[in-house]
Amino acid sequence: MLDLLAEMNWTLILILVAVSAIVAYMGDLVGMRVGKKRVSIFGLRPKSTSSIITIFSGVLITILTLAVLTTTSQTVRTAIFSMKFVQRQITDLTSQLQGSRGELEDLETRLMENQEDLMSKQLQLAAVEGRLNESENRLKEIGEELGTTRKEQEKALASLASLQQERDRLDLEVNALRAESERLREGLEYVREGRIIIFAGEMIAQTVVVTRPGEPRPSPEEVEETLMKSARANIAMRSGTDPEQVEITLDPHSEEMIGECCSGTPGRMILRLIVSENTVQGEPVKGSITLHESRKIYDKGYTLAEVGDIPAGLGQEEAEMRLFAILRGVNSKAQRDGVLPDPLKGTVGNLSASKFFEAVDLVTLREKTSRVIVKAEDDIYTEGPVRVEILVIDEG
Repeated sequence: MLDLLAEMNWTLILILVAVSAIVAYMGDLVGMRVGKKRVSIFGLRPKSTSSIITIFSGVLITILTLAVLTTTSQTVRTAIFSMKFVQRQITDLTSQLQGSRGELEDLETRLMENQEDLMSKQLQLAAVEGRLNESENRLKEIGEELGTTRKEQEKALASLASLQQERDRLDLEVNALRAESERLREGLEYVREGRIIIFAGEMIAQTVVVTRPGEPRPSPEEVEETLMKSARANIAMRSGTDPEQVEITLDPHSEEMIGECCSGTPGRMILRLIVSENTVQGEPVKGSITLHESRKIYDKGYTLAEVGDIPAGLGQEEAEMRLFAILRGVNSKAQRDGVLPDPLKGTVGNLSASKFFEAVDLVTLREKTSRVIVKAEDDIYTEGPVRVEILVIDEG
């Protein structure tokens, strides 16, 4: 209530009261004077004339009041002169407000529907995100599996390449063995015909010369005599003649090799007598001497090969093939490690047939998966031979 009184235009109210009082006073004064003078207007009685003047004063008060209000208040002017326009505006605005309220209700309804759709979409989005996380985790697992698979593939390719190289090497060995077999077959025919007793490139004698600092060295003549004596004995054994009847001629370079062996740095040296050309029985043997440095390659008991997962119940032929393959591997390994092979045969080993077939029998008689171990039977030097023992043990 106090706020309403504070909001009222007291200045305008006081002006209206003052103007009304002045106009009423003047009208009353005029009416009294007219009544006293008994003035008559339009032939009316003085009393009636006084009443007309009073009425005119009231009308004047109203006109002045409206004039003052119109002059001082925009709201009053609008209410007096633009009421119908304002009413039409109010009506239009009311209609627009109702329409806006209807639209607002529609918008609220659509908003609720959109909120429901939004909640549904959010639930769908959460489900999709969950599936996406699962897919990402699965993709990560697949990536790890792919990396592992690639590594395994690389290992398999490397193993395949190694196996391919091994197969190529074995093919070369097979071809070399076939060629050697053919040469041996042809040579055997010549031997049977009594024509060739020694083939070109064959080593018929070998001796090891060991010299130590401070000790006397053997003379070249002594070394040559030892080598030639061994060579004559081997040739005589083949030809069935007396060693004294075997004639051997050496090329000039061989004398230099013997001299270098006896006068060089102390150590272990090898002299080999190699036949230069095929020799028919009864003809002099032509040869040359080669010099090689010797060192210990393997200690006694050294493991040269170890192959496991050999199944039980193998047949005789398959067991022989597996052992042959293992011994070929030992032969290749020994040559790579520095053992000198036979110039003609290309082999370094020395294994009796009885030991080989004993190992074959051990493999074939096994009732469990077995492992084959090949060890050096003695200390093995550069000159060889590689004497081995074959052990067959059960696995597990």
